Amino acid sequence: MDLWRAVTADLLLHPTRVDFVLAPVVGLATAVSQIALLKKHGLRLRKGLGQHILIDDNVAAKITGALDLGANEGVIEIGPGLGALTMRLREQAEQVVAVEIDRRFASTLRAELEDAGAAGNVEIIEENILKVDLAGLTRAHPTIETWKLVGNLPYYITTAILLMLVEAREHFASAIITVQDEFARRLVAGPGSKDYSSLSIYIQYRFKPEILFTIKPTSFFPRPDVRSAVVRLQLLERSGLRIEDEGLFFQTIRAAFGQRRKTLRRSLRTIPGLTPDTIGELDRTSGVGLDKRPEDISIEDFANLSNAIKDVVG
Repeated sequence: MDLWRAVTADLLLHPTRVDFVLAPVVGLATAVSQIALLKKHGLRLRKGLGQHILIDDNVAAKITGALDLGANEGVIEIGPGLGALTMRLREQAEQVVAVEIDRRFASTLRAELEDAGAAGNVEIIEENILKVDLAGLTRAHPTIETWKLVGNLPYYITTAILLMLVEAREHFASAIITVQDEFARRLVAGPGSKDYSSLSIYIQYRFKPEILFTIKPTSFFPRPDVRSAVVRLQLLERSGLRIEDEGLFFQTIRAAFGQRRKTLRRSLRTIPGLTPDTIGELDRTSGVGLDKRPEDISIEDFANLSNAIKDVVG
């Protein structure tokens, strides 16, 4: 947690505009059937949770298809809502574990699954996904060879969920997440982009993020004010990237993006042990031009830079 706060400190200086909060994907069948379920069970969408119902069948099919599920694979679903996505997933996965924070939706989903005789390979957990032990969850299903994750992430905890995914990455192979379009661009941004930040590097250090497609506001009920984007996070093995001190690697990134308008020569002075004299030595040994700004530095360059800092500082 401390490492993540350090890495993403620059996000506080460059916040993303929030027009609404994305909620768990509630419905993935037709608008009529999902709204009918709300009426049937007397449910109201909670504005405080930013709940929006996805009512576009084509989007639903693309999301489930993007998981590319095979034999002996399970799915952990974040925010199943009323379960139309769950119903699709149970036909494709060996096991579905749906984590739902809203007890009303969890109860309704159980009832609908039982009525449809479809509860056999679906487990519903009433809990905040941030409090779920993914390691324990996967161990509880020893016959599942590979786990994949899917979910529409509420904006106010998107960063926290991404941290959880990074920390629990050994327990799943890939994730398909829906986030605000602007946030998605930050996940995939590379050097030279205005969206490139410490968040970009932190995610790309462990995953290969890819925007699969965007979702129009008209695909939701009620209609939100911004577009969403579906992103695939594929677990990445960086065997070729040499980092001598991972803590210093992220400290270097934090220092750089903490003053992103300044050159590295100036921003890196906040790292203990770096003085004007040692920075001059660093400029000669790192192979990274210190007159550049952080948005122009690749992950590989940051690795080389942090290794050089370790050599210079000792």
